[in-house]
Amino acid sequence: MTPAGNHGNVPRTRITALAAVFAAVSLAGSAAAAKAPALPPGWSHAEVNVVVKGTPHTLIYDRGKVQTFAASGVTLRERDGSVVTIPVAPNATVKINGRPALLADVRVGATVQTKRVDGGPAVLVQAVQTHAAFKAAAGDKARGKARGRSR
Repeated sequence: MTPAGNHGNVPRTRITALAAVFAAVSLAGSAAAAKAPALPPGWSHAEVNVVVKGTPHTLIYDRGKVQTFAASGVTLRERDGSVVTIPVAPNATVKINGRPALLADVRVGATVQTKRVDGGPAVLVQAVQTHAAFKAAAGDKARGKARGRSR
C-alpha cells in the first residue's frame, strides 16, 4: 500500500476494508491462512499492519511470475517489472491450484502469491499454473521415486 493520501483512484473506505479482510484472514489460524485472499487486481505488493494481543505485526504479500526457484526461496517478476527474491520457510504451506504441494512442484512462469510475517520468510506460497505443468511435476516425482527403489 502507499503512504497516506497517495492512493490514486482507490477510495479510503476500500483500502480500509481490504486491510480488515487481510487482517481477519491472517488471524483466523493456519487453516484459514492457507486460504488467504488474493491481492486486488493490479496489485503486486502490499504490507498490512495489524496488532495481535497487543503486539504489532506486518503482513507482507507479494505476487508475480516465477523466474527461478530453489528449496529456500522463489524469485518473482512483479507486475511493475521489479524482480524480488522471497525466502520461503521450510515448513511453509504450499498450494498449487488450491491443492497441497511442494515448493519443488512450482514451475517457472507460474503466478505465485506469497505471505510473510514481520519480514521473515514466506509462510504461505499459493501458485496458479497450468494443469499440464502440475501433472509433469508430479510425474517427475513419481519417476524419481521409482528410480530410487530400483537402485
